[in-house]
Amino acid sequence: MHLSPAQSRRALTFASLLFLPPTLIIGIWLAQYGGFAFEPPLMHAVHAHAGTWFDPIATVLHYLGKTAIAVPLIGAVAAALYFADKKREALFCVLAALVPTLNMLIVKVWFARERPLLWPRLIEESNFSFPSGHSTFSAAIAVMLILLCRRTRYRRAAWIGGISFALLTGFSRIYLGVHYPTDVWAGWTNGTLTALLVYMLIFRPSEKQKK
Repeated sequence: MHLSPAQSRRALTFASLLFLPPTLIIGIWLAQYGGFAFEPPLMHAVHAHAGTWFDPIATVLHYLGKTAIAVPLIGAVAAALYFADKKREALFCVLAALVPTLNMLIVKVWFARERPLLWPRLIEESNFSFPSGHSTFSAAIAVMLILLCRRTRYRRAAWIGGISFALLTGFSRIYLGVHYPTDVWAGWTNGTLTALLVYMLIFRPSEKQKK
């Protein structure tokens, strides 16, 4: 059983109240001033205190969020759901990954924020920084897992796994020095809200169900 329209609206409203206000403030500030003074010192502290043991974890998370791996993974899950006669779930997986990615690419070009260059980086990235594409993807994946598993015996694992994946991915982008913390927050906002909105649209009741 999926979320009812009222439950979907409440989930989207709650997530909007949590994520949107800081993100709007961040966007306005970046448009006017180009960055935040607190971010480089915070990133240096994260990088210095996390320890090199996090390198392989950050590297794996980096490649999981790249197109060459992310697209086949989402495609495989969507195909499995489709052939299990769960066509709307399959469509949700595809669009909940695709639409936030398109949003992210547009916003990147709009803000054109340069990547941080604070230390020799383990991973190199060439496009713009704001918002984080990996954080967008990880938040969308978390929403997918939680919503699709909410009525199964895997719901607790979905909550823990989804949120942990999103948090670790965001942290890894800061640790690697390829994103500012505000890039990560904006990515989480985009992935969470867009995936929830896609869910609302795909699983809205049909006219027949309303009657």
